[in-house]
Amino acid sequence: YRLQIYNAMTVTNANKTLKKYKKTLPDSLYIVFEAPFYKIRYGNYTSKKIAEDEKENLQKQGFKDIWIVKSRIN
Repeated sequence: YRLQIYNAMTVTNANKTLKKYKKTLPDSLYIVFEAPFYKIRYGNYTSKKIAEDEKENLQKQGFKDIWIVKSRIN
């Protein structure tokens, strides 16, 4: 599982936001393109429960509009 924390219409906006998030978020960040959006996803969680806990933590830090996304992790 991963947390989707942002989406943008342009790769420029997605990259700019990714750089900003890299300064404050300790885990892995990914940009995924699913037409027409560039989505920033965060983390590599082996269970939905762990992802839910991290989602709550991020919301306490001021992040809004976070979704848990089922994703293949390495």
